[in-house]
Amino acid sequence: MSHRPIPKISCGRRLHGRDKQFKQALACLDRTSPRAVVLVSGRPGVGRTAFAEALAASLADRREIVWVRGNADLAELPIGALAPHLASLGGSEIDGPAIVRLHRALSRPEVLLVVDDVELLDAASLGVLEQVAATGVAGMLVVRATRGIGGEPCASSSALLRHAGVTIELPPLAASDAHAVITDRLGPSVGPLAADEMVRLAAGSTRTLVHLADAAVGATDLCDDAGAWRESWPYVSEAVVESLPGDPLRTAPLVADLITVLAVAGDLPVEQGGTSGVSERGTQQAEAAGFVTTRLEDGRVWVSLAHPLYSPVVLATLSALWRSNFCAAGADMLDGYPEHRVRRSLLQLNAGQRVAPRLLLDLAHGELRDRRYTTAIALGRHAVGACDDDAMLRAAGEYVQAQSLSQVGRAGDASEHFTAAWAALAAAGDKPDEGFLARLAQAEGNHLAFRMLRPDLAVARIEPMLDEIADTALRAQLESDLVKWRLMAGHGVPADVGELSVLGPVATAGDLNLLIMTATIHTMGGNLALAGQAVERGLGECDRFLDVLPNARDLLELSEVLVLSFTGRFSEARAEARENLRRADDVNPSARGMWKFVLAMIELHTGSPARAWKLISEGRRDLVWRDIAGLLPSADALSAAIAARTGRFAIARSWLDQVTPAETGDPKVELYAALARAWVSASAGRPGFAIRSLGPALHRAVENGHLYLAALTAYEAVRIDPAVGAAVMLPHLMAAGHAFPLCESHARAIVARQDVLPIAKQLAEAGLLGPAIDAARWVAEHSGADLVRASHAHRLADSWTVRTGVSMSHRRGSSHPRVMPLTDREWQLASGAAAHRTSAELAAEYGISVRTVDNHLARIYKKLGITGRRELMAELTELRVAE
Repeated sequence: MSHRPIPKISCGRRLHGRDKQFKQALACLDRTSPRAVVLVSGRPGVGRTAFAEALAASLADRREIVWVRGNADLAELPIGALAPHLASLGGSEIDGPAIVRLHRALSRPEVLLVVDDVELLDAASLGVLEQVAATGVAGMLVVRATRGIGGEPCASSSALLRHAGVTIELPPLAASDAHAVITDRLGPSVGPLAADEMVRLAAGSTRTLVHLADAAVGATDLCDDAGAWRESWPYVSEAVVESLPGDPLRTAPLVADLITVLAVAGDLPVEQGGTSGVSERGTQQAEAAGFVTTRLEDGRVWVSLAHPLYSPVVLATLSALWRSNFCAAGADMLDGYPEHRVRRSLLQLNAGQRVAPRLLLDLAHGELRDRRYTTAIALGRHAVGACDDDAMLRAAGEYVQAQSLSQVGRAGDASEHFTAAWAALAAAGDKPDEGFLARLAQAEGNHLAFRMLRPDLAVARIEPMLDEIADTALRAQLESDLVKWRLMAGHGVPADVGELSVLGPVATAGDLNLLIMTATIHTMGGNLALAGQAVERGLGECDRFLDVLPNARDLLELSEVLVLSFTGRFSEARAEARENLRRADDVNPSARGMWKFVLAMIELHTGSPARAWKLISEGRRDLVWRDIAGLLPSADALSAAIAARTGRFAIARSWLDQVTPAETGDPKVELYAALARAWVSASAGRPGFAIRSLGPALHRAVENGHLYLAALTAYEAVRIDPAVGAAVMLPHLMAAGHAFPLCESHARAIVARQDVLPIAKQLAEAGLLGPAIDAARWVAEHSGADLVRASHAHRLADSWTVRTGVSMSHRRGSSHPRVMPLTDREWQLASGAAAHRTSAELAAEYGISVRTVDNHLARIYKKLGITGRRELMAELTELRVAE
């Protein structure tokens, strides 16, 4: 495999997000004649020095690195930056003046001069370095800070910069690279939302991001999406403060007061015409110093902190008494602004002022509807504390807290608040409002089914509530949910499923719930056209019932993506799921795990198991905290299936061990667990047994209404062994009716011994690249003496393989038409064998038998057209695998 230098910083960690710029700079600095001058520029804090250090470390084995660092304290001192190098020079005046000896020492071909913070150098040092650059003998890496987005220099440019042959601009890290920096330092102790918050607080500064991550080492609440860090980031160090554009703790008193009240209360209006607001003079001073920004809104000037970290830095030093005073001041300034009622009420509460509990509940319901769960929890908690002896208000406050806690994944706390809500209702004595009773029952049922993974308990707990509700619409709302919970509990599709196809008007939340159930049941094993109609109508109405069904849109869009998949439109399904995942990051993070699960499923069945493994690994972590569709057990089983498909057999077995007998009552769990076992059996050389072992799980899934997922799983058997799989699984594909027409055609062609190659082309066009590659390879292997047909099939398989992310190269002196690509597992075993490791050692490492290793190696030799291990290393250097 080709050598690609990886940029690393001094502590050995990878320098993320700079691979392209690093490769470009390295190629220029490696040039021998003339030596290059490379200019690296970027905004303060973007990581310029770390980039230069990584380049210097990569070149240290073949170049002599000489550092020249700019220093603001020495900027007025002649030769201040070069003084350490002058002091280290040997020789005497006989050898010439010191400046001449310095010039001679620096102007050597083996020297690489790294000039950091060039804008802080004194004029004399800049002159000497410009002369060295002009000789073109020594290489030079010049690092300069720029200001703002436009990239204007922080200091006047000098003649030195004109020698730069290449200019590399370092942009702020992309979100994925910023997350990688955090993960490198904090590992699994940080959740995705906490990582997002750290990226937001860093405001594009890599240096600040690194210090934030270092300050959070040892934190225990970063995986809790409702942790204390959601209100104000508590992990701040001196290094974090030093990395900021300014120190908010060292300012004039008037500016300090303004920064403090903004840190406590958020954006505030500036005083105007006798109206309450922050000081106009203090705002002008703070804006001039770069601590705040202003904007004009509805005829008033509003002021905001210029950096998101100024608030937590200030709050960390503020006593409870002073915070209470500033809360009261902020609440007064927000009086008369209805759009800021929630913030004003919270400030009043934090200042110790009383707010009417009914107002708090109204605001909490609004926050719950808008999915601002942390605020809803706080408002509900204060409403319960202020309700005195009003049991109904207490029940309503407990309900809001329970619903919000359930949405953020704090299942245990949510269960306690649901219990408290029912206790408050019982204490009320009078018959409760039926609307509230239905909402509470529905919320707890969904909590039990989807968060606690106990749909049977949801049925048993909520079914008796129907007797207490006389309103027909409210009963229908609960009954539609009961259908869903019974289905999840393994009770099968209801006998009156046909009645769900009656799509009436959406006047209540129960009507919307009926649409969701219609889409869900028909998506699994009914009329896909009807499911599509239900999705279309539901999406147009779901925003009206956000307070009752906050995840309705995501559940309907899930059915929409599954309809696309089950009708063979995998490319459209993948694009739709990716868009939904992107939107979930912005609008509803609770759905992020669900969409990663769906994408992993699509990638597995379309032939990209490596991508599927990454997605399910990330998705399962999200589902642990926020599972809006009860997918966590299915994610465990899907993880096992993908692990087995990618050759991670020991990992697959460990995932299978975590699946409990109760969880296999869910057909999705049973199907993917059976598929994982089938791939493990097939890898052990028993494909026939593997395929037939899928039968019982497929039959039970069909009986429980999962007709289409059963058919999709059955098609995987065709990929395990085409001849046996097609013969055994064709009935399951035929039973799916109009779903997966290409998959059924593929199986029929194999059974009838017809030409499979045209179907392979159709599979590739539909986005099923994995099955298309398998079909083309099967044609090549069964072409007999028809070498032209075999060659054509090989070329098609190779071209589709490249589309999946595997690059191919020609082989020298091979009699074969093309090199067949290796699977992930084959590549691992081939690399180990080429490194002179025995079959026994490889078997122990990957959790498989020695016989399985030898079988894999035999297939590898056949694919590469070689006879044994001696030729393996030469062949592997030509087969380049690129992600």
